[in-house]
Amino acid sequence: MAKDVSADLMQALTAKLYSTITGNDGNIQMPRNKFVTWMLPGIPFTPADFLFCSKGLIGDSAEATRDLQHQAFVLSKMFDYIPDVNNQFVDNTMQQTIFTTTQDTISSVYRDVLKYSRVLDNELSDKEKEKIKKFRDLLSVTKEVTDIITDEKKTVTEPGPMTLAYIAKMNDYIDAADEYMNLLIDAQSAKGNDQEAIRRVAAWTNKSKFIRSKMEAAYMAWVSQGYKNEYEQINAYIDQVTQKSMVLYKQDLLNKFKNGLLTSAMEGTAGDFYYTTLIPGNFATSPGWTRFSFYEGDYETHFNKNTSQWSAGGGLSFGLFSIGGRASGSKVEVNTSAKATGFSASLEFTQIPIVRPWFDPGFFSMRAWTLDKIWDLNFDKKVSDGAEKPSGRLVAYPITALFVRNVRFSLSEWDSQSQYINERISGGGAVGWGPFFIGGSYSRGSETRNGSYHNEGGSIVIDGMQLVGFINNIIPKSPNPNPEIKPEQFVGGEE
Repeated sequence: MAKDVSADLMQALTAKLYSTITGNDGNIQMPRNKFVTWMLPGIPFTPADFLFCSKGLIGDSAEATRDLQHQAFVLSKMFDYIPDVNNQFVDNTMQQTIFTTTQDTISSVYRDVLKYSRVLDNELSDKEKEKIKKFRDLLSVTKEVTDIITDEKKTVTEPGPMTLAYIAKMNDYIDAADEYMNLLIDAQSAKGNDQEAIRRVAAWTNKSKFIRSKMEAAYMAWVSQGYKNEYEQINAYIDQVTQKSMVLYKQDLLNKFKNGLLTSAMEGTAGDFYYTTLIPGNFATSPGWTRFSFYEGDYETHFNKNTSQWSAGGGLSFGLFSIGGRASGSKVEVNTSAKATGFSASLEFTQIPIVRPWFDPGFFSMRAWTLDKIWDLNFDKKVSDGAEKPSGRLVAYPITALFVRNVRFSLSEWDSQSQYINERISGGGAVGWGPFFIGGSYSRGSETRNGSYHNEGGSIVIDGMQLVGFINNIIPKSPNPNPEIKPEQFVGGEE
């Protein structure tokens, strides 16, 4: 297909953004997770939707407290779904899916694992017990808060100071690494004699040493101020000691999971949720987002065989599409042949770590536990089979949310595209283009809002910020007990 078709150009743009957020480079001293789920389309937000991330759950009034709890409820539900990788998972060179869910949740599967797991039961020394408790309390803390609405005292599990510092400095490093990769990919994909291509190559030549220094400084700050080595040594110690006995460790997990359950007053009896937040909490208003651009010269590099097979295999299209509509009900209409010559795009993006203080995914990698036979009576799958295209109840979970803002698309045929968008929105629906939400009515939880855009000199500018995808971790084979552990060594003895 020609590169002047909007679906092809958007697919290539998404491929370039994928390369930027997951790219490996010898100067980047951390593994880059390559499993990405894209929203189709994205979900608009305002900075006010994330006030609880920086302010907490208790406001200055009952009304403010209720609003903060509602924000936390909505976010926790959105980030609790397990991504489905079975139908559209791509090979190891390009691990992407369009976001769909198994309809199971991280919290429910984790609850079942804690309930039905049998752990190694060898006695630890008092010194080992004390040290594990000390380390676990550094990673997450429980504290009492008073609900301003009900005056009830609640015990809440939150990230510990060390975890907060580790994640905040890690995020600074990820931002610097994204900026570095963005500059490199721009230079590598530049072709021809136009001014944009020349500018990109020159920018890499002149700026790369400064961005690399910025990245290295962020890494050193992660080590010195973010407790990087200490945090990872603590987790390594816990992993080593729990190979002898996991009884106290599992009890600690159960307590933190129980204390992570809260209830939103606005939702009433349906308001139970497990506290989830984003770090840093002020990311929505931060100036430190990475600039990203795309123009037709990027097409040849990023629209390749992998992306084309991915689209065809999943029956996907990245063309303009409309969703729903008052007159027609809920449906999707795709405009795959829309022209987009003279196409260019610019935006800002950021990757924000998702923090669930009640959830310890390290448990799934440990070799000193198994599942009780009762699990098999209730469920037809284990946690994860660890296959290349994994199957199970919890094969992956989102670790980072990908947000964009200040999105601008420019193209020669914008008049006809604008007419298509206006007609669909006026019918009460919404319009998207690839992972980007352009405008119209959308629902989030019990709320219905309107996203907006405006035309500006032959360009479309999408107002506000939106969530366009997740970066995910994959669960290894789980459970995967060490074969040297005898059945009678697990809690409860031999079945």
